[in-house]
Amino acid sequence: MSFSKIVKEEILKKNNSSANAKTIIQGILLSSGSLVISGGKFSFVVSNENDNVMLFLKDKLIDCYNGVKVNIIKVVKSFKQKERYELSVEGDFNELILKDLGILFLEDGHMSISDVADKAYMKTKENMLAFLVGIFLGSGTVSVPSDSETLGKRTYGYHFEVVMSSEAQAEIVSEIFSNFDIFPKKVERNEQFAIYLKSSDAICDALSILGSSKVVLDILNNIVSRDLSNNTNRQMNCYSANADKAAIAAVRQIKAIEVLQNTVGLENLPDTLSEAALARLSNPESSLSDLLKVLDSKISKGALAQRFNKIIELAENLGEEDEK
Repeated sequence: MSFSKIVKEEILKKNNSSANAKTIIQGILLSSGSLVISGGKFSFVVSNENDNVMLFLKDKLIDCYNGVKVNIIKVVKSFKQKERYELSVEGDFNELILKDLGILFLEDGHMSISDVADKAYMKTKENMLAFLVGIFLGSGTVSVPSDSETLGKRTYGYHFEVVMSSEAQAEIVSEIFSNFDIFPKKVERNEQFAIYLKSSDAICDALSILGSSKVVLDILNNIVSRDLSNNTNRQMNCYSANADKAAIAAVRQIKAIEVLQNTVGLENLPDTLSEAALARLSNPESSLSDLLKVLDSKISKGALAQRFNKIIELAENLGEEDEK
């Protein structure tokens, strides 16, 4: 299974409720849909390599539009190309859905087409996130350097991108990402526009807000492992084995704290955990003994270690908790 598919599988599970369903549908249609005009009538077809994304879209359409009939077919154009799936809906539901999502609208007595997001769906950050989820499910890909089976096939760089059919679409997606302090770059490619991220930190931030927290933790653990492997000789000359262990633990703690900060928010943690998390962020290189002095607390070093273990556990289990 490709890394992109692993990420999308987790995102699909996180978004199986009916919340913001139309905004997710809109994102998928704008990023992987095509309009068809025949006999003066409008219809649309969505094409995607991921069968689970198509089944997800089918369920969302049925939930949002009572009585709609949705068809999914498998398409293989040649043995050199990957199989794809095409989704379509029957009859007048095509125009009903396109109008409802703001893609098709009446202007000066004539039907017009919009290839950008309906801003009525962009009023809250929850709507913005739902739209980004739809965009990524429709045309997103992501890869990270790894030898781990969990993270997919080995690659040699970090790369995250979504592809849009117009520059206006790409600008809107970039603007929405900026609302979450993520600033992608844009490039024109084969008459389409890709917005992309290359920084591991930015990619982890993007995956976190999209709902792929488990994968983010896998990436962060892989980064720690790779960094340790690449710097073993230097570290052995500078630190004792105990210091190495403390450094690894501190990095893991910080990454888990950042995941919680970008999802549930540190202010929503119990006071004991929030206090420990803020102290670690302010003192990333400090030992547990030094952190105890910062906290001016009477708790033991073992108790503080348990708090950090709980923080890591919360970050790792965030996916299961959200699904419930």
